[in-house]
Amino acid sequence: MRRVYRTWGNAAPHPLVARDVAAMLRAGSLALLPTETVYGLGVAVSAAEAAAQGDMPGPESGYRRIFSLKCRELTQTVPWLVSGPEALDEYGESVAPEIRALTSALWPGALTVVVPASHRVPAFMRAGDGTVALRASASPVIQAIIRSCGCPLAVTSANTHGAPAPASFDDVERRVLAGVDVAVDAGTTRCRDASTIVAACDGKVSILREGALSAGQVLSVISDMTQISEGGC
Repeated sequence: MRRVYRTWGNAAPHPLVARDVAAMLRAGSLALLPTETVYGLGVAVSAAEAAAQGDMPGPESGYRRIFSLKCRELTQTVPWLVSGPEALDEYGESVAPEIRALTSALWPGALTVVVPASHRVPAFMRAGDGTVALRASASPVIQAIIRSCGCPLAVTSANTHGAPAPASFDDVERRVLAGVDVAVDAGTTRCRDASTIVAACDGKVSILREGALSAGQVLSVISDMTQISEGGC
C-alpha cells in the first residue's frame, strides 16, 4: 500500500482527498474504500475498460488484482457503485418498473439491484446471464470520488472470499490492506452490514441477499407501488 487518507467518520472527504484518490483510480490503481455498508476493494470502471485485453484486463491491472486479493474466481463479477438512478438507463436496459420504484425510494442507500446490462457494460463485467449489479451508495466518500472520477466504480467487499466483510478500517485483513495502492480510512461504517441485493422478473421482486435493508423495507416499497397502480389516477 502506498498511501492512506483518513476522513472523519461518515463526513464528506476533503476535496483534495477525493481528487487524489480519483486520480489514482483513473490511472488504474486499486483502492480500499469505505461505503456506508462495508469496506470494499474498488477500481474505476473506465480504467478497467482501458486495461482490458480482449475479454479481461491483464493480471497486473487493478481489476484483476481484486480477484487475487479476494482469492476469488474470475468467473464472478464485481458490482458497480454509480451516481444515482440515472445510471439505470446508462448501464441497464429493460429495467423493471419495480426496480425503478425501489431505487427511487431507497437510493442512495444499502440497496444493490441486478438489471440486464446495456451495451455500455463491458462483456467481462457482466454476469453469465448478461446482468450487472448497480448501487448508489450513501457514503459521502464514495459520492465524492465518483464525481471526481466521472465514472462508476467497480467495488466488492474487501475480504478473502468466504471471510466476514469488514465494517471498519481496523477489521480489514492486513494482507488485503497491503495489496492495495491507496486506502481511505473512515473508521466504522454506518450500517455495519452488506447491502441488500434484489432482482425483478415478470413483475416479481426477488431478494437475493438480505443485508442492511430488511426484506420488509423492500417489500413495503413494492406494496406502495402496487397500491398506487391499482388506485389509478
